[in-house]
Amino acid sequence: MAKAIVHAANMGATVINISDVTCMSARNIIEQRSLGAAVRYAAVDKNVVIVAAAGDSSKRDCKQNPTSNPLHPNDPRNWGAVNTVVTPSWFSDYVLTVGAVDADGHPLSQGGQGQASTSIAGPWVGIAAPGNDVIGLSPRDDGLINAIDGPDNSLLVPTGTSFSAAIVSGVAALVRAKYPRLTSTQIVNRLTRTARAPARGVDNQVGFGVVDPVAALTWDVPDGPPKPPSQLSIPLNIPKAAPPRDMVPVWVAAGGLTGALLIGGAVFGVSILMKRRSKQQ
Repeated sequence: MAKAIVHAANMGATVINISDVTCMSARNIIEQRSLGAAVRYAAVDKNVVIVAAAGDSSKRDCKQNPTSNPLHPNDPRNWGAVNTVVTPSWFSDYVLTVGAVDADGHPLSQGGQGQASTSIAGPWVGIAAPGNDVIGLSPRDDGLINAIDGPDNSLLVPTGTSFSAAIVSGVAALVRAKYPRLTSTQIVNRLTRTARAPARGVDNQVGFGVVDPVAALTWDVPDGPPKPPSQLSIPLNIPKAAPPRDMVPVWVAAGGLTGALLIGGAVFGVSILMKRRSKQQ
């Protein structure tokens, strides 16, 4: 995937859609440096908007993450409780991750209301878009379809975050066309600032809210910083080592004490000898 991202960026892509993501346990994360470098190269050096799916619980190793924990106010997006990492979605400084919602704007679930969400939650989720009732182009003719052929003459209804990501990618392309001077980071800022926010303002299922194409194209929104944070970690300010102890005063004091003891011993010895001589006389 890293090679594909770099190749697309080098070919002049301005929006890259990644609907096929990988889940892994937070306790056993595979090596990610090359992929992280690729998304940063595309987003920062090549000014590409990268949109990725949040992942679906029906996929292998995609176990649902907890949404939030009010007992940890210093970790509002609950990074500390993440048990499933979705890549490249978790590179949230360079990737806009998309969760899936239903027609009512609720997190997409398999069995409707009251069921567990199938869209993988995570602190990296930045926005959401419809993930069901998707209508697309037919591979057979020029018509539209809302289902595809399945096994045993069945029909499969396309659902999931893969389609949500594609919708956001389309909106991102429209915004880039209308605001060509904006950088990729500023495009993401416009998309998230104009999204229909959830009750908490931001959460781990829908991010900053459901994408609003009209608002993204028409609202007056501050551009925001042109690039993501250039430094994702802060070097430790290690205090300077204490200077070595000055031992001169110690040695002077020890020498003085030793001299005093020697003088005292000599005086004591002389006085004893004088007393003995006086007794002998």
